[in-house]
Amino acid sequence: MQPRPAETDREHLFFCYFVDCQTPKKPGGGPDQTWEVAEQAVRGIAEVFAERDLMHALGFCSEPEVARRQPDLFREMAKMGAWQALHFQVRGYRPAGASEDYDWERTLAEYDYEEQKAVIAIAKDEWEQALGMATEDFGACCAQANDYTFPILAELGFKQCYVSCPGRYNPAAGQRWWGAFPHSHHASSKSRLVCGELDLYECPLNRTLVPREVSPGVWMVDDLRAERERDFDDAFALAEASVADMMRMDHPILYVHAPTHNTWDATDRSHPRRRAVETVIDVAYALADKLGLELVPASLRDMHMRADELGAY
Repeated sequence: MQPRPAETDREHLFFCYFVDCQTPKKPGGGPDQTWEVAEQAVRGIAEVFAERDLMHALGFCSEPEVARRQPDLFREMAKMGAWQALHFQVRGYRPAGASEDYDWERTLAEYDYEEQKAVIAIAKDEWEQALGMATEDFGACCAQANDYTFPILAELGFKQCYVSCPGRYNPAAGQRWWGAFPHSHHASSKSRLVCGELDLYECPLNRTLVPREVSPGVWMVDDLRAERERDFDDAFALAEASVADMMRMDHPILYVHAPTHNTWDATDRSHPRRRAVETVIDVAYALADKLGLELVPASLRDMHMRADELGAY
């Protein structure tokens, strides 16, 4: 059989943005976060995207505990057109009806195949029961994963995910992504670092291309999250460099993919992070215009579907 190289789409720039909805007082949440702030974050970001007619680009990715506590809020967002995903943080997770938390210190990267599959299945079921909807999208809190994670997600019926953080290396925090494939790809059942044969489609965020050592043995990359409060020039430079790297690699699709969290009051129009969200939207449009591309609001599923149409790896 003659090989078929992946085709490339050089007419569209896909734009995807999500809110990482974490449980107050758990690892990864904000120190001053409350349930009220968590709701204000969701409503404020939805307002930003609705005003720009971009709700289809917006996702709310909630931990099971958050879905259980705020189900009506996320159902409302789904009716407005936002996509939904399970975001999972195993540290401190207590499923409904359980008598104790999962270990607060042990990251998902330290779980073996059987226990990891069991806990993700529990979280998926709890999330789906809480919201009354199925999910095919998964996010790993703090990029915590190991080589079991992608095949487990595929076995459990997930189709799209954001798990990796190429370039981030902090083993103590469960983040071992040195050398990972830098852009979207089908995941591998053999290694978390390479493209593979699974239908599961991994969508890393846009981020700086060169890791920097922030402490001995710990390497980080920066991304477009609102918490950085980047101005237009800084955000544009990061996004442009990321997309330019995709183009140099002949990557099948081009995209801007960015996050924020439910840890701040996004209903406050004067909040610098709200402006940072608006700046990323402006950057996506400006970058599409500079490259002569059509900006396409997209969910993770949309990007996966387009990649498959192109025969992407």
